[in-house]
Amino acid sequence: MSLLDKKYFHFIGIGGIGVSSLAQILHAKGKTVSGSDNYTSELTKSLNKNGIKVFEGHDEKNVNKKIELVVYSPAVPSNNPELKKAKELGIECLSYPEALGELSKEYFTIAIAGTHGKSTTTAMTSLILTEGKLDPTVVIGTKLREFKNKNFRVGKSKYLVIEACEYRRSFLHFKPNILVITNIEAEHLDYYKDLEDYQKAFHDIAKKVSKDGYIVVNNEEKNLSPILKNCSAQIIKWKEKVKAKPGIPGEFNLVNATNAAMVGKLLGISEKNINSAIKKYKGSWRRMDYKKKKLCKTQFIDDYGHHPTEVRVTLAAIREKHPEAKILCVFQPHQHSRTKMLLKEFGHAFNAVDQVIIPNIYQVRDSEEVVKSICVDDLVNEIKTQQPHVKNGQSLEKTATYIKENYKKYDIIVTMGAGDISKIYKLL
Repeated sequence: MSLLDKKYFHFIGIGGIGVSSLAQILHAKGKTVSGSDNYTSELTKSLNKNGIKVFEGHDEKNVNKKIELVVYSPAVPSNNPELKKAKELGIECLSYPEALGELSKEYFTIAIAGTHGKSTTTAMTSLILTEGKLDPTVVIGTKLREFKNKNFRVGKSKYLVIEACEYRRSFLHFKPNILVITNIEAEHLDYYKDLEDYQKAFHDIAKKVSKDGYIVVNNEEKNLSPILKNCSAQIIKWKEKVKAKPGIPGEFNLVNATNAAMVGKLLGISEKNINSAIKKYKGSWRRMDYKKKKLCKTQFIDDYGHHPTEVRVTLAAIREKHPEAKILCVFQPHQHSRTKMLLKEFGHAFNAVDQVIIPNIYQVRDSEEVVKSICVDDLVNEIKTQQPHVKNGQSLEKTATYIKENYKKYDIIVTMGAGDISKIYKLL
């Protein structure tokens, strides 16, 4: 029985950006979907409003015999009461990556993988296919204005576009017909041993693309060579960037646009439609996202960047667009382990701005030993070797107080990070 043959689904950890997209796709296809999450959020409120029953907190009572499949977030522990109850009842249980892999079997799958630029490339690829009348179904780790501010799209064609996450080798549950690898840098070093181990995961997914499929890469990416060895798929190495410029700044976004354009060309979409879709793209949620909220004339920009390279190129792109602006960056590192392992790289990431504040380090997936081994002041001191105007914000609350008292000094305030940095807007 395929995934789409089932009728009743329950999602544990439904508030996650990826998990919620799959839940909504199944709901849109007429399935009965429920879910649970530890916290109520704008996303869970939206799910409830649109007909998906979401329980706050995890309780075995949320699971009943009628449910045919339980899908759980990879962040859900094995002792979760709903997961334990489902197994007691003999209900099939799949992780989110496993379930998405099952869905992908029903489609011609285009997977967008890589260290940076996955969401933006997935977004532009989806818009190119939509502009080309290929009517794709889309699973993406951000919300798109063009999808009515949703993180999914349900199409009627055979095409599925998915943002393929490499954490814990999740993307190995997919067998893409077209695989895009945006770039490779050491990342998720709380799980992967080193760059070589990380590359091995990408090599494994590249080998899963069949000989009649395609792998799209930028010829200038330095860490791709070992990934592409002994692959049976046709490898498309592009050199010249697309001429059409997306509606967001940054040389890296031209690279993202070119990767998306190459997919469009492989699927026979006209250059006119490809260029039109690229030019229309104005960014997405938490990707160089210009906020409507302002304090007098001070503009806020929110961004998901949490790897040193992402931080550096995003801030450089903002500086490129606003060369004379006085810019403050409020950066919340994501994970103590990432901060510790990439400390030197973070030190060089903030040269494009006038001042930096580090409010805290977002704690997730790290042992207490690792948490104790690195602190905000360690990062502040490292950044200070390159950027003297950096300070410890002490907390989100105290950083918000600083902004309220000093916002007039800045033309732009950039909030960055993959944790709960966006909560700062509720404190202003």
